[in-house]
Amino acid sequence: MGRLLWVVLLVLLVLAGCGRTPEREVRVVVSGPGRLARAEAFAERLRNYGLERVRVTICDAGGDPERLVACAEGEPALFVTAGGVETRTVMEAGGTAPVIYVGLAASLDWGYVEALSRPGGRASGVDNNYAELSGKRLQLLTLALPGVRRVVVLYQPGVVPTPRGLASVEDAARRLGLELVYIPVEDAKTLTGLSDRLRESGAEAALLMPSFVLENHLDAVVRATRAAGLPLVGLDAAQVEAGAFLAYGASGAAMGRQAARMARQVLEGYPVAEMPVERPQETALSVNLGAARALGLAPEARVLDLADEVVR
Repeated sequence: MGRLLWVVLLVLLVLAGCGRTPEREVRVVVSGPGRLARAEAFAERLRNYGLERVRVTICDAGGDPERLVACAEGEPALFVTAGGVETRTVMEAGGTAPVIYVGLAASLDWGYVEALSRPGGRASGVDNNYAELSGKRLQLLTLALPGVRRVVVLYQPGVVPTPRGLASVEDAARRLGLELVYIPVEDAKTLTGLSDRLRESGAEAALLMPSFVLENHLDAVVRATRAAGLPLVGLDAAQVEAGAFLAYGASGAAMGRQAARMARQVLEGYPVAEMPVERPQETALSVNLGAARALGLAPEARVLDLADEVVR
């Protein structure tokens, strides 16, 4: 009788195991340190939802293109991508796993979604609006430092958001009566000697465009602009905390938490093809007074009054 009972219990355990839902991987793909905050905030929020048998892993390429390709291999339940180069790498790797992106600039220009209201493919997510806000950042720069008349634009040729971002900047410059100078940054090697090129430009400030190279090597950009004596206008509050003078945009962490809600819906069965692309829920103006003082600059008080965050 005792032996029969053990056999029955063993059968029941086997049957229970067979009926158990397999573990699902949510893989967050990150190109480098400039976007890691998005990934970490996403992972923390999704884990806090307490979804059963969902494992969140962050694959950080650390700026290595080969490692980034490796991060896109396989077929997890869901890919989460921390920007444009990450999304492109995952999409070009093939596969069928849905993709939620965290902070893609110029969503429609990539060709991965048919419409913001109904993407129609395997990708959706949070469009950071960074390209379209480039002109607004230029306007805020002149509000903070009215004496600036010549601005150098740091951009990465060939990345999808660049044309839209440059169009926004050029339109704003015409309205503001500013002169623009352009310095292309194609890869990390191009950053060598950047401070000399900035000095030679004759500019009085530098404006950063959306770019995985510039974002992932922000420390080098900040050092170069400081050495050249130029205030740097960045994309979000994290860049201001890292040494940029001013920024206007959604924080990476906030977009990560926003994308986590979208990912939860996908994991619960909502089709990503029908999930509308979202815009950031929050956009903030940040100013670094310490960076201004280091350059001998005194921003206008009205900009400090408008700022959501002032780093002293």
